[in-house]
Amino acid sequence: MSNQDTFFALADFLIPAHGKMPKFSDVCGYADVEKSLDFRIDLKPGFARGIAVDPANGAEACLESLNQQDGEAFSAITTIAIATYYMSPRVRELIGYPGQENVPYDSKETQIYLTDGSLGHVIARGRKYRPTPGL
Repeated sequence: MSNQDTFFALADFLIPAHGKMPKFSDVCGYADVEKSLDFRIDLKPGFARGIAVDPANGAEACLESLNQQDGEAFSAITTIAIATYYMSPRVRELIGYPGQENVPYDSKETQIYLTDGSLGHVIARGRKYRPTPGL
């Protein structure tokens, strides 16, 4: 089994199909995974170790072993799987997230949260302060 196949087996276990939501490999290709890794180059060493495991005992056992023996690799695999999945246009459409939007902002205009009372509970609560230990 190739490293790519290993990753897809792990990712499909982490993100299975459920209801209207597709499993990982139904909406993401390995090019998408590599793109995510290009954004998080700090995860590349752990990711490489994580996909080098032998998945012969199944994805769940493999992930459990990684979690116990190499937390950095486990974290890299799970982070990249989740990030890649939620960056998929199909997944974003299914969850109703259009992506970042350009919202016009006038810095000279009084912001609505200052006048609509939404800060009332914060003001009523009063100040909260915890001193920083050691300072």
